[in-house]
Amino acid sequence: MSPIERETKLVLSAEDYERVLAGGKLLESTEQLNIYLQDPALIGKKSGYFRVRLEAGKEGTATLKIPVGWKGGMREMLEVEQPLSEAGPRLYPWPRRWVAVERDLPEFISEHLRALGAKRLRRLGWMRNHRSVVFWEGVGSIELDRTVLPDGNILYEVEIEDPSEEKHRALVAKVKSIAPSAAVSMIGKFSRFKEAIGLP
Repeated sequence: MSPIERETKLVLSAEDYERVLAGGKLLESTEQLNIYLQDPALIGKKSGYFRVRLEAGKEGTATLKIPVGWKGGMREMLEVEQPLSEAGPRLYPWPRRWVAVERDLPEFISEHLRALGAKRLRRLGWMRNHRSVVFWEGVGSIELDRTVLPDGNILYEVEIEDPSEEKHRALVAKVKSIAPSAAVSMIGKFSRFKEAIGLP
């Protein structure tokens, strides 16, 4: 995976979520558990996040995402990812409450966290997500998410991940043609998660 990820997010209504789900070819559908960790000293700062993802039928992953910038509604992030089983005993098979950046994480992840000033990560909590991959011939594929936030609210969201800006524009247009409520969002899942548990 490219270390710089380009991502566009759109939020939509429950009704339009169903329209998008029915409006293309379903390639994949899976249940995910996203577990978030952060250095308490960095909470409230735009410093990115560290996530462990457990997914039915797949190997878990440990992912660090650090914001780089925006191009319109498309966010660019540095993404460093590793199979969870190779991320160390403080993360695998389940993240401990505290993880020391220097001692407990692989160097190619810890070097980025140290650059942000992170010394130890605290497990903040988790949320469940149902992800569907929907494909349109000649246009491409999107990830369609139904996320249950810790406060019980449900978020319906489309994620577009592709290096091509042109592909992003085409997929945004396709989604909006099916889902009138779809709107580009500059708020990520981690920010919504923090808000739901009362963190800045």
